[in-house]
Amino acid sequence: MVAPVPFTGNVRDMCNENGFQWEFHCNRCNNGFQSPFEQNIASRGKGLLRMAGEWFGGKVETLSSGVEDFNRYSWSGEGSATKDRHFAKAVELVRPNFRQCRACGRWVCAQFCWNNDVGQCMECSPLIAEEIARAQSDAQRYQFREKAFEQDWTSHQNLAEVPKLRCDSCGGSTPGGKFCQHCGQALIKEVHCTQCGTKASPGAMFCAQCGHQL
Repeated sequence: MVAPVPFTGNVRDMCNENGFQWEFHCNRCNNGFQSPFEQNIASRGKGLLRMAGEWFGGKVETLSSGVEDFNRYSWSGEGSATKDRHFAKAVELVRPNFRQCRACGRWVCAQFCWNNDVGQCMECSPLIAEEIARAQSDAQRYQFREKAFEQDWTSHQNLAEVPKLRCDSCGGSTPGGKFCQHCGQALIKEVHCTQCGTKASPGAMFCAQCGHQL
């Protein structure tokens, strides 16, 4: 019976024709652990044959065919058995950094995401101390909101007037109020009807009393 292959869902292949290397990630926090880089012996031999081919030119046909053989039987393609052996070695090297959760089956890092007392990941069995701290923080935020809603935050605001958010004089932005914080000009100017003298509402184009255009 073939044994299961670990880390298949959280591994990044970093291999190239010069060597073999993989990066394994925690399924919870996504922290990564790289296996040591392993030199590809076939690639080194291929480089030597290419160098010899350059020295002797096209006179030595065996060297030329040897280069082609190394191209076909290198780290990929038909030479995948070599890559499989290096992968198995990489898995054993990084395995001490990981634990597999018995509840969800995910591989997580032993340093941050593993509950050693229960033998499960932090997602399935969080630490009690962390849960208490999280619950306390949630309760504090909820109570802050409740206390804030109990306070009167509008008593000092004039809700009958439309706040001016940009000064007509200098064009600067303002959080409201009666005067511009940049140039000191009045933000809310009283407008009276030139026909009947009635005070107009902010933004009105016609007098509400006599209908005269403002």
